[in-house]
Formats: sequence, C-alpha cells, structure tokens
Amino acid sequence: MIIVTVSEKGQVVIPASLRARLGISAGTRLEVTEENGNLRLLVEPQRKTSSAAACIGIAGYAGPKVDLAEMDPARFATTE
Repeated sequence: MIIVTVSEKGQVVIPASLRARLGISAGTRLEVTEENGNLRLLVEPQRKTSSAAACIGIAGYAGPKVDLAEMDPARFATTE
C-alpha cells in the first residue's frame, strides 16, 4: 500500500513507480469517481494509436489498394 498526502490545492502526487507501470505521463487524463465514500482513479483509454498499422482505414478510404510506389510524392515532382 502506498500513502500519499493531499496538498492545500487538492493535488495528489502519483508515485513514479505507479506512473511508469500504468503509462501515466504529463497530459494523461484520469477519470475520477466516488464509490462508497472512496475515490477511484481510472486511466482514460489511449486515444492515440500505438502503431502505424493501427491507423489503416481511419480515413475511410474504400477504394482499391494502392501500391506504395504509386504513393511516392517524388513521382509528381517537377523540375521547373
């Protein structure tokens, strides 16, 4: 069990070991709920993707697959 102290402003420091284990960093959103007179903190699910593969399909493109070479912007560069 870890005991922390609430500051005058109502702030609580989450120990570094817990932050590292739970993936909490600056800007992480926490859901705070009250249950039976106790506080419960839940780490909000990540909205960021964890990999490029997880991004496939997010733009809603429904056309045919395009080869990577066809997407190369250098193909459309001009020398003017």
